[in-house]
Amino acid sequence: MKKLLYLILFSAMVVVSACKKSDPGNNNNNNNGSGTSGATKLQLIQDSVYMIAQEDYYWNSFLPVYGIFNPRQYTAQSTDLLNLSQEIDAYTQLSKNPANGNLPYEYDPFNPGSSKYSFIDDGTVNKELNAVKGDFGFNYFYTYANVIRVSLVQPGSPAAAAGLQRSDQITSINGQTGNSIYITNLRDPANDAGYKYVSNAVNNGSTITLQILKTDGTQKTVTLNTKSYTVNPVIYTNTYALKGGKTAGYMVFNSFVGLSNIQARLDSVFNAFASKNVTDLIIDLRYNGGGDVETSIYLTNLIAPSSVSGSVMNTTYWSANMQNDKYPIIQKKLGPFPTGYFKSTNAAQIEKFSKVGSVNVNRVFFLVTGNTASASELTINNVKPKMNVQLIGDTTYGKPVGFLSNLTVNGDYFYTPEFETKNSNGEGGYYTGMPPVGSTATGGTYQGKRVIENIQNDFGDTNETLLSQAIGYIANGAYPTSSNLTVQSLSTNAVAMSDYQRKVLSVKTQSYRKNSMYLTLKAKK
Repeated sequence: MKKLLYLILFSAMVVVSACKKSDPGNNNNNNNGSGTSGATKLQLIQDSVYMIAQEDYYWNSFLPVYGIFNPRQYTAQSTDLLNLSQEIDAYTQLSKNPANGNLPYEYDPFNPGSSKYSFIDDGTVNKELNAVKGDFGFNYFYTYANVIRVSLVQPGSPAAAAGLQRSDQITSINGQTGNSIYITNLRDPANDAGYKYVSNAVNNGSTITLQILKTDGTQKTVTLNTKSYTVNPVIYTNTYALKGGKTAGYMVFNSFVGLSNIQARLDSVFNAFASKNVTDLIIDLRYNGGGDVETSIYLTNLIAPSSVSGSVMNTTYWSANMQNDKYPIIQKKLGPFPTGYFKSTNAAQIEKFSKVGSVNVNRVFFLVTGNTASASELTINNVKPKMNVQLIGDTTYGKPVGFLSNLTVNGDYFYTPEFETKNSNGEGGYYTGMPPVGSTATGGTYQGKRVIENIQNDFGDTNETLLSQAIGYIANGAYPTSSNLTVQSLSTNAVAMSDYQRKVLSVKTQSYRKNSMYLTLKAKK
């Protein structure tokens, strides 16, 4: 493993105290004459956020001097956290990506003007990295404008205890039905009143009552209360004996929590695969928004063939200031780091394969959607030069950059990209996502099949849209040209949405804050 430790040690937090900063009014970068004298708490925190960005943000060369940007101007929101978020949105839109028409590197096509990656967090995401979650424990999706289905149920959650399953149709929420929960504004589905009602009920409520229509036609009503539970990212596993002596090992993996929380479970899954002599792997990352880099490295080493051990897996490239030893905030809070530590040529920034387990295959199928992000994409990119990698589904989220996991400002976690990774072929920069078939400017060429997900079958069902394609390819050497999926008849006339509308909602129903790649710095003392 890299000398740069990836352990999620949140006790070693970086607390950047704005009140201890030097007066911005004495800083040559300040052109507005404001200083710390008489400044409010919010203004001091805003100064800190921008000072960190100026020092360590991956695209800090695009940021203007303090006085021109004026971080203290963002005061119109109802809370300090929202004002800080508005400040972050503003500076992240100043860069230009020539490979994407000079749009910002953090351009979000589904929410223009908002940062695609950077955010500030009150600790919710931090808890999830430590495998603790507090919610109802299910995800949902509009398969049609007037059909809502459960897309995933977290093991051990209130939803799981109540018997909810993927593919269950939600016909009522807190007594509301019809257009109160369905989408009627197809021109702008993410701002539709029904969509907003459902989003608020699921994401912000503490109690929810659902009426469910099961795939067998039966109905049930369940009431859920939020509670904390331990996250198990391994949602489902199975093996499939196929013709020609092939055996597929299938795992639905939903988040890259800290390695100490999931290593034993991953080892158990891959030991079971080895006992069945699997010839192909199917790793389902369709809703996996990322997480801890160390866990991604471990999963990469479970997937990769033994022949690649010792070869380069990836290289980490830090912001220009960090590569050039101009990072006093990070040096003071996390250091000391020796001169040249963050240069890409330093051995500490070069990860090499170190095979784990006895599964030894040369082909892997990744099931992906627009919610496949960050550490998930890192895992795919890691093995891409070393194996036959097939992507099945839709273009991924697009996040080849990552965050320091232990950087805080006034007790809130501040996440803004400081590094990117590239694989052994020098491929990375997939800011617009990894397409199942095709190429990107700097991410290379991808192989697979584009398939739109149909949430009418549970995970592991060989009729499920994405899984059926992978199994068909393994069994027959080519992707199926048609599907024998059993389509559930609808009691209502389904109102179809375009691919773009579906993708807007797909991204919106999974918070961008989860689409992340975290790395913890810990210098040798």
